[in-house]
Amino acid sequence: MGTEEDYRNGESNNRDNTGGDEKIDFYTPGLILTRKIFLWAYALGTIGVLIAAIALIATWPKRCPKERTWYQGNVMYKVYVPSYKDSDGDGIGDLPGILSKLDYISSLNVKTLWLSSLYDAPTTGVMPNAMDSNFTAVDPKFGTTADLSALIRAVHVKKMKLMLDFIPTATSNNNSWFIESRASRDNAKSNWYVWENPFNGGPPQVNWSSTDNNNVHWQYDNTRQQYYMYYDIKERPELNFKSSSLRAEIKRIFSYYLKLGVDAFNIYGMEWHFGSGSTVNGNVRPSFSVLSEWNTQVAGYTDAKYTFLVGQVPNDVNAITVSQSCKFNALYLLTYSLLPNNGPLTGTGIANVVSNWITTVSMSSPNRYPHWMLRNEAKTRVAQSFGKQYVDALNFIMMTLPGVPSTYYGEEIGMMDSTVSYAQTRDPLAKLYGPTNYDTVSQDKTRGPMLWNSTANADFTNGTTTWLPLASDYATINVQNQVSNTASNLDRYKNITSLRSTENLFKIGNYSRIVATNEIFAFRRYSDSITYSVMTIANLASSQQNVDIKRYYGTTATTGSVLAATKASKYGSNIQLNSVQLDSGEAVVLKIGS
Repeated sequence: MGTEEDYRNGESNNRDNTGGDEKIDFYTPGLILTRKIFLWAYALGTIGVLIAAIALIATWPKRCPKERTWYQGNVMYKVYVPSYKDSDGDGIGDLPGILSKLDYISSLNVKTLWLSSLYDAPTTGVMPNAMDSNFTAVDPKFGTTADLSALIRAVHVKKMKLMLDFIPTATSNNNSWFIESRASRDNAKSNWYVWENPFNGGPPQVNWSSTDNNNVHWQYDNTRQQYYMYYDIKERPELNFKSSSLRAEIKRIFSYYLKLGVDAFNIYGMEWHFGSGSTVNGNVRPSFSVLSEWNTQVAGYTDAKYTFLVGQVPNDVNAITVSQSCKFNALYLLTYSLLPNNGPLTGTGIANVVSNWITTVSMSSPNRYPHWMLRNEAKTRVAQSFGKQYVDALNFIMMTLPGVPSTYYGEEIGMMDSTVSYAQTRDPLAKLYGPTNYDTVSQDKTRGPMLWNSTANADFTNGTTTWLPLASDYATINVQNQVSNTASNLDRYKNITSLRSTENLFKIGNYSRIVATNEIFAFRRYSDSITYSVMTIANLASSQQNVDIKRYYGTTATTGSVLAATKASKYGSNIQLNSVQLDSGEAVVLKIGS
């Protein structure tokens, strides 16, 4: 490369010297200095732009790395802590008991252990839906904080995650917070609960913009001479998330559990406690923006692991807008409505629920993701509601849908509800209904102890009693009887969860409904980047059905190879698509194409 003089001489020698328009010599001493100043300014400016660009790229919203969206390819397993395994003989399940069964849980091919709440709550029953005296202490009935830490470490050793129920919506009326709040109207916690003056000589009125109006109740407090709000029983006053100091305290509790190693939180009861509307006295209902604060707080956690929140919003999938942070893949929407509370069980009914969620929830957004559950601790078990013959087919459907499936403990073996008398009742709300009507609201029957074998107390405890009765058929329906039986619910459950963990279409594939009738539900998972598709076909009728898939699905393929089936004899076989014969409660998963 030549010097500046070389360029100057060369250009000078090439000038037109024949006259005409005057030519400007850019290489006079003054212009050379000006040019140098300009070049230096340009260089500095370019460096500044590069620095700004690097900073912008570093902070620009990114699609979350695949390894961080661990829950999207996950199967979750919900354990109701007092009902899983008792280690100390008191008849109540505990954390050491769960740890002793971690190998079994891992064998189910699940990747997240989901625990019910552990808070110290001695006055409102064995397992209340509210926090009582110490939000960051494990209830002694369940163990210690050291036990929780040991379980978290063991879960992580198995490359699993741990999610914890978090119930920040109400406390017991024996909670120290409430005792201080009711003492006066001007103390530090005076606004931590929803307090209202009487309205026209009676309780306040609300104008929530939902059906929750009928669930809101008020209790007069003589000490404070105001009413406080509650939802189910008066011993559980509602927290007031308009209070900034309360929100700060809740965030402190989040930090405590994050430091222990908890990977995720399920925000329980969210749909009841946030929204829009106000009381007639102007007390505005907390908005979902409160959740964004928790979002930011969890997202800002500096540990390298990835954490997130689960939000229960079964009635309004558009209710929440949250961060796109990769650190906090935001509120992941949960529904319990894949199945009706009771019958009838139809392919059309399930297909309509799925279509509503698939079309409403953006599958491409990392923070809007459906979460399926067949049953939970508040609803009768699948076998009890619909019959044992449908357990496997419904597990096959849930495990092959887009979204994240969660299994309530015992559903993998087809457990039935327990029969619980009024004298045996632990549910505090059911007790209020009295011996005649308690069973209409009791949740105890779905919380029976896990059935491990056919010995006394099903090996749930080595003590003499269990905190709730066992299901009556525990001698035949238990883990030990099924673990080596290839025709069992447990074996079929493991087969379908194993397939889900290895088949990429279940993680990234699109969804297309193929057939939805009262009897049959069939759907396809596919991707433009994969040459084959996978189809699930289930018979939900009470009789055998023969369905012509080719009538509904335009494919050149004539057969499908069986990847999974509720009948072991069909594994690895080929099925004619124009004549798929299924017995009542039977399901198959087919690979179509190559």
